[in-house]
Order: sequence, then C-alpha cells, then structure tokens
Amino acid sequence: MVPCWFFVAMLAPMALALEQSPDTVVQQGQSVNVSCSKKKSSNTAMYWYKLPLGKDSRLSLVAFAYVGGKANVEEDFRSHFKSSEIQGDGMTLLIEHAFLNDSGMYYCAESETQWLGC
Repeated sequence: MVPCWFFVAMLAPMALALEQSPDTVVQQGQSVNVSCSKKKSSNTAMYWYKLPLGKDSRLSLVAFAYVGGKANVEEDFRSHFKSSEIQGDGMTLLIEHAFLNDSGMYYCAESETQWLGC
C-alpha cells in the first residue's frame, strides 16, 4: 500500500494574541494533536476552524469552547475529531486516524464573551 500524506497547517491571527502548533504533515491513519494558547487570561471563547485545500474551499467551524464549559465538536467532524475544553490558557484539537480529506489549514481563534446580567 502506498502511504498517503496530508498537510495540516496552523496559522494564528496577525494580532499575535494566539500561538498555534507548527505546521504538521501527518500520514493517513495517524493521529495528531494541534494546540492553541492565548497570551492573556480573559472571559474567552476559543474556536477551531478548517479551511480545506482547493480553489472553492469554505471555512468550517470544527470545534469551540467557552471558559468554564465543555468543548463542542461540530456534527460533521465528530467521527474522529475531539477537542479539549479550555484548560489554563489553551485548547487542543485531536484528529484521530486522519483521512486524506482532513487536509487543510486549521485556524485557532478566540473572542471575548460579554455576559449581560438581568
């Protein structure tokens, strides 16, 4: 069997508020952890997005978590993606037994959460 490889690239936003794992090449069937950490603690939500390879690709939400809450992996990715909740200053995405169609750019993002009390 000829080994198949796919490319996972992680890019953090230009604001340098987040740091991601370096670019990674994974053989089909292998598992990979990618991590993202924020520079400062805050009331934050963190997200993982995937931009598949190809000309007409669309950014897809893979997983998200809020500080103090459980992580949620979107339905299209639940078969072999897992996400940690926000632990300390970061969040980890696990791709188990990677497939060729998992190839793409994976982006970590964060947002400040604003809670309005009544």
